[in-house]
Amino acid sequence: MKSSFKATFISLFVATAAAMLGIGIIEPILPIYAHSMGATGLTLGVIFSGFALSRGLFAPIIGQYSDSKGRRKIIMAGLFFFIILSIAYAWASTPGWLMLIRTFQGFASVLVTPIAQSYIGDITPEGKEGKYMNLFFMSFFGGQAIGPALGGFLSDRFSIVMPFYVMAVLTAIALILVFFLVPESPEAHSKKTKKAQPVWKVLGKVAHDPQMQGIMTLMSSRGFYRWGFNTFFPVLAIMSMSLTKTQVGVILSFYMIAGALVQYPAGLLSDRYIQYRKEIILFGSILSPVMMFLVPLTKNFYMLILITLMMGLFSAIGRASAVAIRTERGRIHGMGAVTGAFTTSLSAGQVLGPIIFGLIADWLKVTDAFYIGGIIGLAGSIFSYVLLRRKKAEKALQEA
Repeated sequence: MKSSFKATFISLFVATAAAMLGIGIIEPILPIYAHSMGATGLTLGVIFSGFALSRGLFAPIIGQYSDSKGRRKIIMAGLFFFIILSIAYAWASTPGWLMLIRTFQGFASVLVTPIAQSYIGDITPEGKEGKYMNLFFMSFFGGQAIGPALGGFLSDRFSIVMPFYVMAVLTAIALILVFFLVPESPEAHSKKTKKAQPVWKVLGKVAHDPQMQGIMTLMSSRGFYRWGFNTFFPVLAIMSMSLTKTQVGVILSFYMIAGALVQYPAGLLSDRYIQYRKEIILFGSILSPVMMFLVPLTKNFYMLILITLMMGLFSAIGRASAVAIRTERGRIHGMGAVTGAFTTSLSAGQVLGPIIFGLIADWLKVTDAFYIGGIIGLAGSIFSYVLLRRKKAEKALQEA
């Protein structure tokens, strides 16, 4: 790494890790917090889907805007909103308020995580997409790996609202880091004299890109089963498996631990075997949702850790190559626009997953929702591979 690249990369890495640690803290307790206010399965699904819905609506717009206007101020604005919303969570008294806060948090997250990814994409050397983009992704998973276990502990040791205040403090630290250590993105300076294309035109090109169609299909199905899992596993574990909130947090953390450990070597593998990226995606994306079928079959704490660890490991293997392909396409369409489309497709699954899981939990059994989630994950992985392998996709990549 060159010195300027290294300084910016490390600053954004640490800031993002701090922000994601704060977000991860509330994962094991938010479903229980909402349930204590009287939220039904469907209501709980809507609370979590509100986050993803606002992300999906605003991600491509904000991403394309950042391509021409710069990324630093947008990231700082998002972190500031996170601080306010963290405190609002602690003061909420009804499921309706949680829906509103969660929806605004989704918008705030669009200003931070995809824009930070776009910034790193701007400064990543060609041919090193797998290495540097997936090294940066370790900040997401490293922060979220520690967060759930810490959130469960804080909730059990102090009170259920304590994780929200800690989230506010950690996000404030991230804001300070970005303010003092991260310069404006080079993409903004290079486009100052260029007229920005209409957002609908840019996104239309992204949507018609065969490579992006495959990646977006993959992320939609992954968002579906993973967000459904995040929403309803804490309820299943505490109500039916008699686990503590600390244990739930530890189990959720192991998914992120696997992602943090495997993401970077999987990125190196993706760069080493560029011609096999599609097969690597298929391998990881097929095996990860298979773990969903095993979740309802055990109540053993250590087996559940192993299941989520394997889910995270396989997911990271497939995601590393998907991120590398996405970064390649970002150099053509605009890094912010492509990252926004990537986030929107993930959010589409995240919107539907908790709602459909909630309906299944209300109408049938909560365990049935995990089986449906696994089926959707498998189907999406196979269809994504078919799209990526089309001759039209190969031709488009060569011409790019």
